[in-house]
Amino acid sequence: MQNLYPLFERNRILKKELLWSLRDYSFAHIQLEYQEYEQGILRGCNLRVEEKELVVGKGILKFKEFVCLLTEEQRIPYTSMDQIQYLKISVDIDKNSQDYIAYQMKIFLTIMEEKKGNEFELCRFHLRNGAKLRDSYKDFTDMETEYDTVNLIYSDWAGLGGKTMNPVITRYFAKLLLESEGSDLEDRAFAYLCLSKSGAIPIKPLMSYINRRSGRIMEEKLNNLLLYQYLNQIINESQKGVKQDTGSKKERRKILVD
Repeated sequence: MQNLYPLFERNRILKKELLWSLRDYSFAHIQLEYQEYEQGILRGCNLRVEEKELVVGKGILKFKEFVCLLTEEQRIPYTSMDQIQYLKISVDIDKNSQDYIAYQMKIFLTIMEEKKGNEFELCRFHLRNGAKLRDSYKDFTDMETEYDTVNLIYSDWAGLGGKTMNPVITRYFAKLLLESEGSDLEDRAFAYLCLSKSGAIPIKPLMSYINRRSGRIMEEKLNNLLLYQYLNQIINESQKGVKQDTGSKKERRKILVD
């Protein structure tokens, strides 16, 4: 097997074989990079609130075996409905053309929580009448606030080896952990991992850290809400200077007075 690299020089004509090689390299590289990832958001798709619009940044999404690129910002108008709304992205496959297969992405708001096989959640929120939607958080616990707050906990992020948490959550957790005087060497090592990853933290090291830090043994993958709640418990303990004993229960010290 050979690899053809075109020479882009003056007065040189690119032959069809070289054009094919450019096509194959561009698709093959991104497919190989994410072949061990499950379906879901891979990169970007950062969310922010501007006036009466939700702005979704550029990003990468995997659907089935194909990696889709969101190359432009998308603006989705929203209103208060006094019920939970879900911001989703869907991917439809169009095979009508004989020359190409089109993967069409659409971002939309819905009040339906249930997702079809081609839909992925970006965020959810419950905006009350007269209230203002916010995308910033006072502390880590605030990320689960029920009303008038963009909730990223349930977003469908794909990490190496399976579904995982939105990196906005793990990076915020890491930032608070590094600022906490109650964090230890293991906490800081995990925090550095969260902050150094360009995408989401793989589920295996995330679960391993939670198991060791909480002193629990969880063999099955947890849903996003439980993962967040364990991280919230860890950050609260760290900020209070308390670390749960991960080994055997220590004997309580006694003071005897005659």
